[in-house]
Amino acid sequence: MPTVRHCALERPGRLVGTGIIRNWFAQHRPRTAAVPFEAAALRMARVCEDERDGLVAVLRDFANSGTAYIVPWTSLPLMAAMTDHDLALHEAVSETKASTPAQVRAVISKLALSGVLGPEAKAREGERTRADQSRLVDVELLLILHLLDSTGADLATLMAGPARWHDTGAKSAVAAAATGVGVKRQDIYARIGEFSRLLIPVGLIATQGSIQPGWLRVLHDEIDGFGQSMATASRSGSPDVDVHLAAIAEAARRTAEVSGVVLAMLDYAVLDIGGTIRRWNTELPVLRQAIERLSLMLDEWPSPMKLARDALRGPSDEMPTQLRMVRSMLPRMPDIEPSGRDHALDGSAGSPSVSDLLGARLSRIWSMLRASRAAEPRRQGAR
Repeated sequence: MPTVRHCALERPGRLVGTGIIRNWFAQHRPRTAAVPFEAAALRMARVCEDERDGLVAVLRDFANSGTAYIVPWTSLPLMAAMTDHDLALHEAVSETKASTPAQVRAVISKLALSGVLGPEAKAREGERTRADQSRLVDVELLLILHLLDSTGADLATLMAGPARWHDTGAKSAVAAAATGVGVKRQDIYARIGEFSRLLIPVGLIATQGSIQPGWLRVLHDEIDGFGQSMATASRSGSPDVDVHLAAIAEAARRTAEVSGVVLAMLDYAVLDIGGTIRRWNTELPVLRQAIERLSLMLDEWPSPMKLARDALRGPSDEMPTQLRMVRSMLPRMPDIEPSGRDHALDGSAGSPSVSDLLGARLSRIWSMLRASRAAEPRRQGAR
């Protein structure tokens, strides 16, 4: 097993000392989230928590006017005709005071499962909820196996069959891991469970792609790819267009750079799972804050990305105006110091990155787990 070397990523709290993360955490970012209304005039609507006025609605490019408006959330139905879907969503956001992407997603999920958004939405959300529950079980099991593997347990023996999880060998392995980490055995299960739920929007990295993709990691990859495509498009030969495309591409690149460092921070918390579980009471608030701030940052990008792509497909004479509007909507980013995008463990060229090393370890465990599950029907049939 490769040895994890001590470095600046030794624990999540240490990352706050680096330039990128220090500036990122210090930057004031309001609690805000996109709200998926059906009305065309509200397609860019966001809910925002305001210290003075409570919840407000931020309406960018309201009714295709190119103008932004800020109105009290309670006054939003006066701005545009709303569908029944929109009215239910507006009321639910108001009642729950939802102002983050996670909170708005929870509101939408609850509405869909209740049937208020229609039978199709209820069926889709029910299927998604069941899939999320299955993913949560897998993430929790992977983290437990990763912890046992990091403390020297024989995973091949433990995964010889599901029944092994109930025998004394498995219990002894968990007890040994608890001793090695320095916590009670009961705390292992409780902290792993809490860590698993925390990681659902992030997902777990694998050697190729993700074992359990999270929407934040997926969106990070989309923004990274979008920035590269805008950089290529910025060489169109039209100065009025290229200056806006170059600015959009740079903003996307910087966002992907910062979010990549934050994801590396979260990946290291998984890689160093023994230390994370040992220091859980200290690590939890840092990890929770990092994930919430990451969601606030990335959630601002889907609308500008769509508008930029629509502008490139639209009439050429309207392109400069449309791209100028997109550029005005881009989120403000902290200054970024030069850094390697691979987030190597010791900073040297060719050194494995945090995500590479974690991906290799989790991929090996995931392959063993899938093989064990596939072999179980054959073992049952042989009895």
